[in-house]
Amino acid sequence: MRLPNNYGQICKLSGQRRRPYMVRKTIAYDNNGRAIYHIVGYYATKPDALDALSKFNNQDIPEPSITLGKIYKAWFPTHSKHVSTSTANGYINSLKHLGAVATMPIDSIKYRQLQNIMDNMLNVGLSYASLKKVRSLIHQLYNFAVINEWADKNLATYLTIGRNTPVRPHKPFTTAQINKLWHCQNPHAYLPLIMLYSGMRSTELRHLKRTDINIKQKYFDIKTSKTKSGIRIIPIHERIWPLIQSLLSNNTKYLLGDTIPTYAQISRKFKSVMRDINAKHTTHDCRHTFATLLDNANANYNAKRRLLGHAANNVNRWRIHAQSLATAA
Repeated sequence: MRLPNNYGQICKLSGQRRRPYMVRKTIAYDNNGRAIYHIVGYYATKPDALDALSKFNNQDIPEPSITLGKIYKAWFPTHSKHVSTSTANGYINSLKHLGAVATMPIDSIKYRQLQNIMDNMLNVGLSYASLKKVRSLIHQLYNFAVINEWADKNLATYLTIGRNTPVRPHKPFTTAQINKLWHCQNPHAYLPLIMLYSGMRSTELRHLKRTDINIKQKYFDIKTSKTKSGIRIIPIHERIWPLIQSLLSNNTKYLLGDTIPTYAQISRKFKSVMRDINAKHTTHDCRHTFATLLDNANANYNAKRRLLGHAANNVNRWRIHAQSLATAA
């Protein structure tokens, strides 16, 4: 039986499964025109799947106005041009959490329905960061709707997501641990050292091309980052310059190889170094250490934010020398 357009889909999954029939419905499309689905559920028989899809569609109110999913479709193509790829992908993933609400007319959505999305995410153990991203997406969609007179107010301003309780608070490297890194025989010790003395995010280091390194003036030209503010220049500290020269001598397209290494590959190498120096740190702890050392060296606040790739107000040009790190480490 062929289902009506926009009614939803029933897909039979391969293999031996207790519930092989997946029910899904398109709620929007990403920037490349690919469908974004809300998964209604998985069912043992096709009649069960049809019944579930029927009940799901019966919850839909006849559309007197634009749906949240269509607002997303109008908003995303333009907005995604001004953010990084990872941020744009974050919006796509966040939209999936809206589920059936994305198919509803915006003027029929109630605050409780949006808050239930937040509460359900919290109940299944999703992180504070995930909740924050979904709330941010809802907030931006409502702002876009208000501007276009599709809605009278932004319900996202009333959403609560609780407090951020870090599972593992970041902690800086000690001076003794940094010294151990310099004497470590692990062939991958250069990874934490470069991040410690530059403040780069691991994704920025992974995407760094050899052409992004100014050899004459000795600085990193960060062109791929998590945020727009992350596009910046970082002076190369004299202590890690020999490490950079050694990597450049490999004549690879990227500083770390001919292809962009995955985060998992970098993480494995990083962890092996931490085991060798008997320390428990994450790659982000390097960035935290960099910020702490700059604070200890009384670095200019706005210059520090520029080096870290955070937004800084009223700064025309960062003015800081990498020697501030040397005086602290």
